[in-house]
Amino acid sequence: MEWKDALPLLRDHHTGVASTITPKGRVQSTIVSTAVLDGKVGVATRPGTVKEKNIKRTGRATITVFRLDNRRYVTVEGSAAIEPWQDTPAHIKRLKDFYDSMGRATGTDEAFTKQMRDERRSLVLVTPEQLYGSM
Repeated sequence: MEWKDALPLLRDHHTGVASTITPKGRVQSTIVSTAVLDGKVGVATRPGTVKEKNIKRTGRATITVFRLDNRRYVTVEGSAAIEPWQDTPAHIKRLKDFYDSMGRATGTDEAFTKQMRDERRSLVLVTPEQLYGSM
């Protein structure tokens, strides 16, 4: 599957599963909200989650995004980078851009900033190396 073919589903649908590998070699999966940012598929996460720890250790993740109405999906496997929480205007803008690309109402800038500060959100972005699915 090519990125250009996967992109419409990835941009229009935001329910997914993020999978990482535990230290014992097992798959750890979490239901997530996803978005495309900078040509990568990502999730926002809180500090200290299992997926964040696994990604820090392996540098890899898989995200499957699916359409709930017809079970079509795209799986993106690749290297994963974490943009850790920083209480800076630049990081908060990145988070806002991420949530905006999902079409999520983020409220006022002040309310959004407060929520991100309270939750200390990081971004995880997966670079597409392998794409497959059912479209």
